[in-house]
Amino acid sequence: MLRHIVTTAALAVALVAAAMAPAQAQDQKGTLVFAVESLGAQTLDPILEGRPGNAVYQAAMYDSLVGFDFAKGGVGPGVAERWELSPDGLAWTFYLRPGQTFHNGDKLTAHDVKFSLERQMGPGSLAAAAATMRRTIKNIEVVDDLTVKVRTTSPQIGLPAGLSRAVAPEGAIMPKTYIEKVGEEEFRKKPIGSGPWKFVRNVPGDRIEFTAVTTPHWRGRPHFKDLHFLLVPEESTRVAMVRTGEAGIASIGPETMLGASRAGLEVLSVPGTMQAIFQFYGTWRPEVKDSPVAKVRVRQALSLAIDRKQVIEHVMNGKARMPHPFATFGYTDFFSAERWKKWADEAYRYDPVLAKKILAEEGYPNGFELKFANTALPGTQFMIDIGTAIADMWTKIGVKVTLKHYEWGSFPPLERGDQAQLIGWASMYRTAGRPDAPWRYNGGFSPESTQRLFGDKDNCNETCQEFVKTYRALGSELDRTKRTVLTDKMVELVSNSWIVVPILEGMGYYAINTKKVGQFAPIAGRHELGDVFERIPRPEQKPWKK
Repeated sequence: MLRHIVTTAALAVALVAAAMAPAQAQDQKGTLVFAVESLGAQTLDPILEGRPGNAVYQAAMYDSLVGFDFAKGGVGPGVAERWELSPDGLAWTFYLRPGQTFHNGDKLTAHDVKFSLERQMGPGSLAAAAATMRRTIKNIEVVDDLTVKVRTTSPQIGLPAGLSRAVAPEGAIMPKTYIEKVGEEEFRKKPIGSGPWKFVRNVPGDRIEFTAVTTPHWRGRPHFKDLHFLLVPEESTRVAMVRTGEAGIASIGPETMLGASRAGLEVLSVPGTMQAIFQFYGTWRPEVKDSPVAKVRVRQALSLAIDRKQVIEHVMNGKARMPHPFATFGYTDFFSAERWKKWADEAYRYDPVLAKKILAEEGYPNGFELKFANTALPGTQFMIDIGTAIADMWTKIGVKVTLKHYEWGSFPPLERGDQAQLIGWASMYRTAGRPDAPWRYNGGFSPESTQRLFGDKDNCNETCQEFVKTYRALGSELDRTKRTVLTDKMVELVSNSWIVVPILEGMGYYAINTKKVGQFAPIAGRHELGDVFERIPRPEQKPWKK
């Protein structure tokens, strides 16, 4: 009798499951088509792709150890639902969500996390942080199937952020058993992840296609059945595809926003994705000591001569805002955001009268000559227009600007070595939106960095030395309050130097066909939509508000 009851119950469960499966499949309809200007390296192996590709298309099929705070931006739960630092600051313990699986049905466990991090650190990895990981991670221990401990050689307060897709791709979780079984070559042909979208096919130079998982997922089960990424380098073509319905979403720049809006498309702006900045090279060098740009007040005067609100209105079509200090945002960790926003609103004001007065007091009543390198990273062509606009504003206070345009591919090599062609120059630059400020400050101002804007290891003046001291203290400080104090001090050192000066806080921009895609919210500070596609509804589910 007992056997009969169990068998009957099992049959009933099976019938219910069978009845529910078609319903689940039926509520996933259509294809979400995203037209993009670049597919990066177009590889589906996380160790072979940098941030852009990982954040756009790899994010669809791979989960990251640490994820996003979807409400305010920055770091939040991911594959790990929580993490904690040991009292001595030398170990991070990550606690994984139970019940996670890869697309082939294998369970996602701490063994996969250990395997993935070690693979990112391995000799075959092209990860930008691979060398840093090898230097700072002592070992990785699987405590149990849902717990992994990462021991470090020194306190690494920013480790969780560094393993979050909010910052970098190094936290992507890959299937240990599958890769060991089929080998890396086969894995790259038929990749498997644990995200809300499963790989279908990759056509180099053309497209990448995914299909939705049909079971619940902690990031959200997709509303669309399929997701296609189309490589369309020409922006006008991408907009035309959205207008005709060939694509539902396309990435665009601010110069295209008005035209897209007039064509009846929805224009979505993602706040806090980047800062447009200008910066000075080699101001600390002995051969530049008599140059105007070696003087702090002269650099400040150049900032006062910029009408940022005009740049925001006319170059960015109003789709940007006044910035916080360099490389900081409202969601920056361990940072007094409100205090610094008030400071920035005053410090970055437009005051050409004061700018000319300062130049006269510093010995340049008739201005001076300034060489300015105008450049833009791929996908940010508006940076060139910003650079041209501020050069024009500088001429109005008497500065004679020699403007030279550089393709981005030719500019980074100028920063390496002795920087001979940039010493005494200013240049356009940009910084990406990330929740941890120290990484960018170290990259710009450390004596060992490529840019070394405060000095090098042989010429590190008082400000340079104070920066090094503050940065090192910040790297090992475990107390949250003290960490905020140190971050604020680091920001103050750089802000008061006027060597790197924010112009505006920019956004990510997308044109959307409202007949193809329903209303959705992006992640603040996250230009790319790789972690948003599963949250995007169909138009009948949530129409755009007019």
